Amino acid sequence: MSSSPELDALASGAYHLLAGKYFQLAAFVMLVYDHILTFDQEVDRIWKQKFSGASLLFFINRYVTPLQFIIILDAFHDPIWTTEACANFVIFEGASTVSLVAVCQLIMILRVYALWGRSLHILVFLLVLWAAQIAVSVVGLRTGFPVPLPPILTGCILTGKGAVFPSLWVAPLVTDSCIFILTIWRTREYLRDSGKIPTIHVFVRDGALYFFTIFMANLMNTLIFFLAEDDLKAIGASFSQLITAVMVSRLVLNLRSSSSITPYSTSVVSAYDSHPGRLNAHAQDSFMTRTLGNLGEELDVQDGGEEKSGSGREKDIRMFRISKGRVDVPTVL
Repeated sequence: MSSSPELDALASGAYHLLAGKYFQLAAFVMLVYDHILTFDQEVDRIWKQKFSGASLLFFINRYVTPLQFIIILDAFHDPIWTTEACANFVIFEGASTVSLVAVCQLIMILRVYALWGRSLHILVFLLVLWAAQIAVSVVGLRTGFPVPLPPILTGCILTGKGAVFPSLWVAPLVTDSCIFILTIWRTREYLRDSGKIPTIHVFVRDGALYFFTIFMANLMNTLIFFLAEDDLKAIGASFSQLITAVMVSRLVLNLRSSSSITPYSTSVVSAYDSHPGRLNAHAQDSFMTRTLGNLGEELDVQDGGEEKSGSGREKDIRMFRISKGRVDVPTVL
């Protein structure tokens, strides 16, 4: 006959497992609910617009993520999953999560790159950090294994031991921290320079809030992993991934909404192309526009309607421009 401490441990484990399942299911419902709420915006701002690399990233995040979680939910609740099948599945669970989180972060990196005036230094720094995150996460994933559960409990859950496994949560948090800091710093400058133009305030503020939500969710997930009991360490992983997917989808939709305000004027292209040493710049810029859509478009704040001269005109190429209270943004997405 089992001792009382063993029964208490079993009851506690079952309770924590149930809490984890409820938390995961609630996060998935949040994802589906947000998808329903924003589906009409998706049709207008994504489906009916020119396809770009940003559109591809959006569709991967928007539709592969829920498909992945349908499989994960089944593995969490269906008792037909054997120990051997579960051991193989957790590899898929971890790899797909690392991949989809990387897609979301790539979208955020492209947005930060645009906010910083298409700074090559910012892009290279964030891409190196992003690649290092993926590499470290893959190494940590190789140390993972299914949570051992008593036969009466059902759940195929990824866990791990050792110093490397937590990199699955720590590495994305480091990247998110850098993205958030760069976003806040640049947002502060835009809000300061835009005066009282409400459109710019809303546009930049919303982007910063999206990144803040993602950062806080990943911070919460990391703290839970290090501070919670062993069978609760991964309880926040699903919510962290899904809230990231939701916020990134809304970020893209928000950008597409802003880009439909008014057509973009290309009056300064000729001046830019004729600038000494810049003959190929327009071709490169066109490639970035076709590839990234408006994720790669820079936001520029001007107080007046006059065109800049000299090197100042270079900064006007495919930017969001403020001219006498009106927002001019590109329509090629």
